[in-house]
Amino acid sequence: MEKKNWSVLEPDLKLFSKEQILGSALALAQEEQLPVAVWRKPNKTEINLLISFSEALQVDRYELQELKNGFAFAPFNFNQEKGFFINGDVLLSFDFDEVVIKPVNEASANTLQVDSFKKKLIDRIESDEESPLFNQSKNLAKPKSSDYETLVEKCVEAIRDGFFEKVVPARSTDIDLPAGFDLIKLYSNLCAAYPNAFISFVSIPELGSWLGATPEILIEKEFNTFRTHALAATQRFNPENDLSETAWTQKEIEEQAMVSRYIINCFKKIRLREYVEKGPETIKAGNLLHLKTSFEVDVVATNFPELPTVMLELLHPTSAVAGMPKEQALSFLKLEEQLDRSFYAGFLGPVNIEEQTSLYVNLRCMELAKDKARLFAGAGVTAHSNPKKEFAETEMKFNTLLNILNQAH
Repeated sequence: MEKKNWSVLEPDLKLFSKEQILGSALALAQEEQLPVAVWRKPNKTEINLLISFSEALQVDRYELQELKNGFAFAPFNFNQEKGFFINGDVLLSFDFDEVVIKPVNEASANTLQVDSFKKKLIDRIESDEESPLFNQSKNLAKPKSSDYETLVEKCVEAIRDGFFEKVVPARSTDIDLPAGFDLIKLYSNLCAAYPNAFISFVSIPELGSWLGATPEILIEKEFNTFRTHALAATQRFNPENDLSETAWTQKEIEEQAMVSRYIINCFKKIRLREYVEKGPETIKAGNLLHLKTSFEVDVVATNFPELPTVMLELLHPTSAVAGMPKEQALSFLKLEEQLDRSFYAGFLGPVNIEEQTSLYVNLRCMELAKDKARLFAGAGVTAHSNPKKEFAETEMKFNTLLNILNQAH
């Protein structure tokens, strides 16, 4: 859809800040129990807010080439649990001083609903009423206790016994949200702090609310071009060092090469030979550095329009969040990890909006519940892993959100 079809909000709304409009839209969605997704893509300034006037759809498969415009939100165990899809009924886009609101699926003739929403939004902003912006009734289930360093030791032992080459155990930590927790301020600060990340907030009434700042794209389709990336290895960013001179250990280089090999093996499975590979290169994601290799395919030249759907099923969960070989690593994690990952290390993102689909691995994320939040992080374990270092890596990843949370109150 071309931008000329977008209807710009009435001029009087220019009197209000982006934060006021965002907050009022989220409060309205929460009050009316509507699914909502907010996102900002890496290296972009535009923030998008999408609302559905009906319940989120539960899906067993994302047929990306057939889905309407909307937002996908899938759990880690997507092959055993349902994924969710928020149909896009209205989209607000914020970029600099312009705010745009439009029906997402113009053919669905929901203009009256959009006009009604617009009126309610204006009334809500003018009333300056304080309301919850996310589900306040949900409580976090009590986590099972486990010793992460002991778990890493078990992982290394299993690798040395030949069960798999790599595994990615995860852990969670619960925190109290600060008094006067300001979701909009935190979201805005995350956008400012992590320009290279996908910054998201998803709230679905029956599921709860999740906030994240992930560096990892799973798959992307822009017009006729399909992309995916192999992202692995982690170290702290040092502003005094040039990125091009970053030194990586043998363990980190091997870890990233495994992820690249996994993608290439997926291409081989579907007999796809025409792809462009670039990397590995060092990239910065917030306060961390990673190694990344990019892959690109022309879906028209290869006559493979369903490639994004096929690759999504082959890739998720990637070896960067599960391990290699995948099935053996997943069986081990199910037995030993003792963690309900829920939507952590699942995937999320906008689908078929302006001829683009961008699905990201849900990393550096937290589940919000009333006055608490649960953060998740994992670390890639290979035969050369040190349990204390892997524990420290998960702490660094928690800090992606914690450092900004501590500034937002």
